[in-house]
Amino acid sequence: MKQWILRENLPESVSAELKDFSDFERKFLFYRGVAKAEEAAVFLNPNYEKGLHDPFKILNMEKAVARILNAMKNKEKIVVFGDYDADGVCSTAIFTEFLKKAEYENYHVHIPDRNFDGYSLNNAAIEEFKKLGAKLIITFDCGITDKAEVAMANSLGIDVIITDHHLVVPEVLPDAFTIINSKQEEDKYPYKFLCGAGVAFKLVRALIIRGEEKKLFTIAHGWEKWLLDIVAIATVADMAPLTGENRVLVRYGLMVLAKTKRPGLKSFYKKFRVDQKNITESDISFTIAPRINVASRIDHATISFDLLTADSPDDADRLADKLDSLNKERKRITGKVVDSILEKFEGVSEFNILACGDESWHPGVLGLAANKLMEKYNKPIFLWGSGNSAEFKGSCRSDGSVNLVELMSSLAKGVLLDFGGHHLAGGFSLKKEKTEEFKKELENAYSKAIKQDTNNGTLLIDSEWDIDKIDWDFYSKLEKLSPFGVENPNPVFGFYDLEIGGVKEFGSGGGHLNISFRKKNGEYVSAISFFKNGIPDDVADSLFVGQKINLAATIEKNTFFSKPELRLRVIDVKLKQ
Repeated sequence: MKQWILRENLPESVSAELKDFSDFERKFLFYRGVAKAEEAAVFLNPNYEKGLHDPFKILNMEKAVARILNAMKNKEKIVVFGDYDADGVCSTAIFTEFLKKAEYENYHVHIPDRNFDGYSLNNAAIEEFKKLGAKLIITFDCGITDKAEVAMANSLGIDVIITDHHLVVPEVLPDAFTIINSKQEEDKYPYKFLCGAGVAFKLVRALIIRGEEKKLFTIAHGWEKWLLDIVAIATVADMAPLTGENRVLVRYGLMVLAKTKRPGLKSFYKKFRVDQKNITESDISFTIAPRINVASRIDHATISFDLLTADSPDDADRLADKLDSLNKERKRITGKVVDSILEKFEGVSEFNILACGDESWHPGVLGLAANKLMEKYNKPIFLWGSGNSAEFKGSCRSDGSVNLVELMSSLAKGVLLDFGGHHLAGGFSLKKEKTEEFKKELENAYSKAIKQDTNNGTLLIDSEWDIDKIDWDFYSKLEKLSPFGVENPNPVFGFYDLEIGGVKEFGSGGGHLNISFRKKNGEYVSAISFFKNGIPDDVADSLFVGQKINLAATIEKNTFFSKPELRLRVIDVKLKQ
C-alpha cells in the first residue's frame, strides 16, 4: 500500500517571485521546478519561434548538412535508414517527406525487421545498399553503437551520417562521416533530450535553410511546421521529457494534429473515435502510438511508415485496419507471456532483477511485457525470446533504480552480442548458450551499480481537492500546464472522504471500473480505472454505493461521446477505516 505524501507548501520567496500568476499556477509551476517569473511565462506560453534553438548549434550539423546537400546536388543514391519503433518510423517519415518536398527522387528507405535483422545497421543490409549504388546512408533514431557496421560501410565506399539520441558509449563510437547526437560530451546544444524524430526535424530545418541559400530547391517558408504532427507522436511515444524544446514541439504538434491532412492519421481518428479538434497527448499515448509501434512487434514497421506517408484515403483505411488487427494480436500474445511469468514468480519478492526467457516468446512483445512486470514488481526486468531467430533477442525496463545502458555496458565482454537504449528502456541480443552467464553477470553488475531512489512506496499528492471544484473553468487553468508526460506529470489530486454514488464495471469481460460521485449541484463525476489499475484487487471487489473512500486521481477531458465531459483517472484508492 502506497503512502500518500502531500507536497510541501509554496515558499514565500517563490510566491513573491511568481506574484503575477494565480495561486493555482504558482503552486504547480513550483512543483515542476519553475521558480522564476520569466521561466513561468515561457512554460505557460510556449513560443515556436523563441522556444526552438538554432539547429546549427548541434555538434556536426553544418558538416552533415553540407554532405547531404552535396549528395542531392550530385544525385547520389541516399539510403534513409530508420529504427523500427514509433520514434524511428516517424523520424524516417519526416526525412522522407523533406526529400519529396525538395523533389529529390534518388533515395531508398530501409527499416529493418525487428525479429530477423535486429536493432540498427547490419552487414547484410549494407551489402544490399552497395548493390543499389548507395553513396550515403543516413540513420535515424539508431546507429550510435554501430562501430563494426559503419567500418564495413566505409570499406565499401559508403559514407554514414548517424542521427541518434540514445546514450553515447565513447569506447564504441563509430567512425562515421559525422554524428548528430546532442548527448555527445563535446556537444554544446542547449537541450539534450530530443527524441529521434526531434533530431530529424532539426536536421530538416537546417537543410531547408542551407538548401534555400544554395538555391538547390524551393520550399515555402514554414512548411516544416506540418511535420510537427509526427514529431509530437514520436516524442510522446518515446517517453521523452516534456520540458524545454520538447514542450514546444509537442504543444505545436498537437495543434498540427488537430489540422493534419495526413490520410493515415485521419483514418486513425475515424476508426478509433479520436476527436481531432480536441486531440490530446493521451490520445497519442493510448490510441495512436501503440498502433504505430505494433507493426514492428508483430509484422513489419513499413506498415506504419506507409500509413504515415499514405496519399490515398483508401490505402490509409486498409493500413489502419491492419494495424488494429495486429494490435489485438499483440495484446493476446503479451498477456500469455505476462501470465506465464506471474505464475512462475508468484509469491516471490526477494530478487534484485527479474531476468528470464523462453524459446517460444515473441521478441516483439517483450518490451510491453517487461513494462507491465516492472510496474508490478518495481524492479528492473530483462526478458528474452527467439521467435524464429538463431539467437535470443530481449527487452529490458528499469524502475529508475539503475541506468540500463550503463548496467549492460558493465557486463563482461562477450556476454551480449549487442545492446542499446535509454536510462529506463533498452534492447539486447545474446547467444542461446549464454543465458545463465547473463543472469549471473546481471546480478553482479546490479550489486555494484549506483542506485537511485525510486520512491516506489510513496505517492506525491500535488493538492488536496474538492469534487465540487471540478468544472470547465478549473480545467481551462489546468490545461495551461499541459502537455503532460515525462518530467511534467499530470497533477495528482487527493479527494478525501468521498461517498460513492455508483460502481460499474465496463469493457470486455468487465475489466474496467467506473466509480461515480455526486456533486452538491446534483451532477455526477466519474472516476475511471482502465484494467482496474490503481485499485488493489481486494479493494476493487469490495466497493459499494454509499461507501466512503479516499481517492488519488488526475483530471481529464473525455471526448469519446458526443458531448465532452470532465472525469477523473484513478491513481490510487484507500478505503475509509
